[in-house]
Amino acid sequence: MNSKRKPYMLTNQNSTAFWLLDTLWMPLATSHQTQDNFSLMEQVCPIGGPQSHMHPTDEGMYILEGHVTFQVGGQEMKAGPGTFASIPRYTEHSFIVDRPDTRLLNFYTPGGFEMILMSLATPALERKIPHPGTTPMPPYWMAMEASREFGQIGTPAMPFADPPTDENRPTKPSETNPTTPYSVELGHAPAFWLENGLFTVIATKEQTGGSYSLLHQRLQRNSGPAPHSHEQDEALYMLEGELTLIAGQERFTVTAGSFVYIPEGTIHTFHVESAEVQLLNWYLPGGFEQVIQEGGVPAATREFPQEPVKSGQTAEQQLFLFGRVGMTVAAIPDPFRNKPETGSN
Repeated sequence: MNSKRKPYMLTNQNSTAFWLLDTLWMPLATSHQTQDNFSLMEQVCPIGGPQSHMHPTDEGMYILEGHVTFQVGGQEMKAGPGTFASIPRYTEHSFIVDRPDTRLLNFYTPGGFEMILMSLATPALERKIPHPGTTPMPPYWMAMEASREFGQIGTPAMPFADPPTDENRPTKPSETNPTTPYSVELGHAPAFWLENGLFTVIATKEQTGGSYSLLHQRLQRNSGPAPHSHEQDEALYMLEGELTLIAGQERFTVTAGSFVYIPEGTIHTFHVESAEVQLLNWYLPGGFEQVIQEGGVPAATREFPQEPVKSGQTAEQQLFLFGRVGMTVAAIPDPFRNKPETGSN
């Protein structure tokens, strides 16, 4: 555990923001903040996209609004809102944004790609995509050097340096990474009921080569876990609603557009304040999803369960499962639940 790292929260309204190639980029996690473990940017994109390229890192994209057509490892993936695309490291990929003002989350593990952006971009004057043509391509030599330093490989042309064409967008399967790229729409991913929540497993450690796992959670008012910690780093992006989260000594009010990073070993808990919340939940490396897969039951619908669903495991089985995935329940008072009653004399 690295005690120097602290949990933090950023939002798409108070993060730094940049313009590059007519796109608005808002970094919510950088390699500096996560000790090289993870980087994540929220983007608002015009129509268009880069030519074929690859990274020495795993990449993922989650579409919030709009539509994107991906070419990844020789296969085409069409992605609308609520669709996730997994792009394994050293896998050729390109994409075309099909609708203006498409909004998406783009992450990398390990982190570092954001340094290419920060090396080449211009600070955004407002949180909108710039007027077309006001942010030209950077100097060729600078784009090539930033790509060399921070891990971007052109196949055959280089994003930010060479203009995309129909000839340089096709891709082929990876020759070095056996992990298979895939895409999945939220409504088609495996879903589970546990307690009063609906948990959808978007990415497992098996699907990502162990690199990360990704869940979508729908939770009802007053729900939330007891204080606990993980041997993995954890991250949350709030899609809808509001919750209060305590991580270490920090207390955050988390609303739509907020991102929270929780380093390994940090005791944390949260409490849902609104009628419901929807959020994305990463674990780095993957594995925590087994708690949902083994402790929950397959959801019969994509709605909340009519009654709370309890795990069919014994207490001993649950503790064994928690230990297997690196989760520890903290032996401390829960600040949101089991509060001592106050009486009058």
